[in-house]
Amino acid sequence: MKQKKRELMMQELGKYSLDMSKLIFGGVILAGIMNLGVEAIYLFGVGGTLVAFFAVIGFVFYSKSR
Repeated sequence: MKQKKRELMMQELGKYSLDMSKLIFGGVILAGIMNLGVEAIYLFGVGGTLVAFFAVIGFVFYSKSR
């Protein structure tokens, strides 16, 4: 039973990280469209890095759940 609970937790953490990645991506796109005065290189650089980080972490968690 404990192994099943661990697999379920890893799967949920993977889904959560992938959702965070999607939300950050959407936020970066919206901030770029709205011209909030943020330097575009920093916005897309930091945003892209965070999107990639959360996506990789999400896929790692999700693959460990199987």
